[in-house]
Amino acid sequence: MKVLVGSFQCESNSFAAHKAGRDSFHILYGDEAVDALAGCRLLKKEGIEIIPMVYAVSLPSGEVKKKDYLEMLGEFMNIAEQHKDADGVYIYFHGAMAVEGLGSGEEYFLAELRRVIGWDIPVSIACDFHSIVTDNYAASINALSGYRTAPHTDYDETEYRAVNALLDIMKNKRKTRVAMFRVPVLLADAAQTSEEPYVTLLEMLKEADNEPNIVAASLFNGQPWIDSAFTGASIALSYYGDGENVRAIGEAMAEYFKANKEKLRFKVPALLPDDMFSALDGMAKPVFISDSGDNSTAGADGKSTFLLKKMMESGLDKILISALYNKDIYDKYCKMPIGTKVCETIPAPDRYSSDITIEGELLSEGKILGFVKEDAGRGILVRCGNCDIIFSDVRCSFTSDEHFTAMGITPTDYNYIVLKIGYLWPEVAAIAPSTVFCLTPGTSTNDFSALDYKNLRGEYFYVK
Repeated sequence: MKVLVGSFQCESNSFAAHKAGRDSFHILYGDEAVDALAGCRLLKKEGIEIIPMVYAVSLPSGEVKKKDYLEMLGEFMNIAEQHKDADGVYIYFHGAMAVEGLGSGEEYFLAELRRVIGWDIPVSIACDFHSIVTDNYAASINALSGYRTAPHTDYDETEYRAVNALLDIMKNKRKTRVAMFRVPVLLADAAQTSEEPYVTLLEMLKEADNEPNIVAASLFNGQPWIDSAFTGASIALSYYGDGENVRAIGEAMAEYFKANKEKLRFKVPALLPDDMFSALDGMAKPVFISDSGDNSTAGADGKSTFLLKKMMESGLDKILISALYNKDIYDKYCKMPIGTKVCETIPAPDRYSSDITIEGELLSEGKILGFVKEDAGRGILVRCGNCDIIFSDVRCSFTSDEHFTAMGITPTDYNYIVLKIGYLWPEVAAIAPSTVFCLTPGTSTNDFSALDYKNLRGEYFYVK
C-alpha cells in the first residue's frame, strides 16, 4: 500500500492588514517533508510506501495571497496527479487558513484534491484545536483528528491518531464520513483545555474514542479572528455505519458546551491597560505581559505601539518589548555600529496606536527564531530610557527561552517583559514567575464586539 502525505498550514486572521506570501512559508520536499511529519513514523512501521507531496508551514498571518496559495497548491496536486493509485492520503493542516478571494484554504485544497484523485481514496486529516471546519471541508474527508490541548502539547499524538484512523479505514475498507456539531461561541485566550467546560468535554471525547464505529473524534475551539459563517466551536466525529450513536454523542457534547460556556475564565489576571499598572507592584519579577490585541501567534501584525507607549510613560524600569515588527527601522539600524545614538519617530501603524518618538542607543543584534524555532530573521535591541525594544525584520513571537537566547537576551535581566502573544505558550510560561494578560485593542482583541464581522450567523457568546 502507498499513502500520499503532506502539510499545508497557516492560521489566518482575516482582520489583519498584511498577507502571507510564499516567502512566509517554511517549505520542505521529499525526505525532508517526510521527516517533518511525525505521522510518517507509523506509516514506515507498517511498511507503507510514503509519497511526499509538500510540507509548507507559515507563522500565523493575515489572509494568504491567492496567487501564492494557488502556486503552492499546484505543487501538491502535481504529485497527487502522478499517484492516483494511492491507497490513502494523510494531510496535516492547521485548519484555519483563509485565502484572499477563495475563503477556506482547506476547503479549496480538498476540492482540488478530490478533483484529482476522485472520491474512492480515503483522506485523513490532522489539525489544530483552532480549526474552522466548513461543511464542504468535512464532506470531503474520511477522518479528522485535532489537538486536544490548548496551549498545545500533543502535536505528535494528534498526527498518530490521524494516521491510525487512516490505517483502520484502509485495512478494513471502511466507508466513513464526518459529522459536525456546532456551538456558537467566540472563545480565544480564555479557552484552555485545563479548564471547564473543556475538561469534561475531553472526557466525553475519550468515551467517543471507545465507540467501535468511531474512527476519530475531535473538539475544536475554532479561530475567532476569521470572519466566516463557520467560525465558532465544533465537535467532529468520524464514523462508519448508520451513526445513530454518533448523533447522540455529538448532540450531548454540544449541549454540554452550550450549558457550561460561562465557566470559561482567564487563568491569569486579565486586565485593561489602564488597570494593569497598579497590579504589577507585588508580582514576582520578571512579569510577562501579553500584548493580546497584537498577538502575532493569532495572525496580528505585530507592529502596534499602543502598549509600548503605555510602558514608556509608566514610570516602571527594566522593561523589554519583544518584539516590534518594523523592517524599515531594522534595515536602517543594522547598518549602524552598536552604541550609536538614535532618535526616531515611528508613525502610528494602526488605528489603535499614535505616533511615538524613541530616543536611545543601539545595544546588540541577534537572530529571530520562527514558528518551529528555525532561523527566521534578525532583530536589533535598542535601549530607550526605561524600555529595551527589539525591532525585528520579520513578524515574530517569543514563545520559548530559545527565542530570547537567539537574541542574546536573558529574561531575568528585566522586571517586565511584553510579548506579542495571547496566553503564554508552555515553554515561555515555564520561565515566567508572574503573568498578566493585558486586554489591549487590535486585530486579535478578546473583545469581539470591537471587530467588524460580516459573516457570523446569529448570536455568539464570548468571555467578557
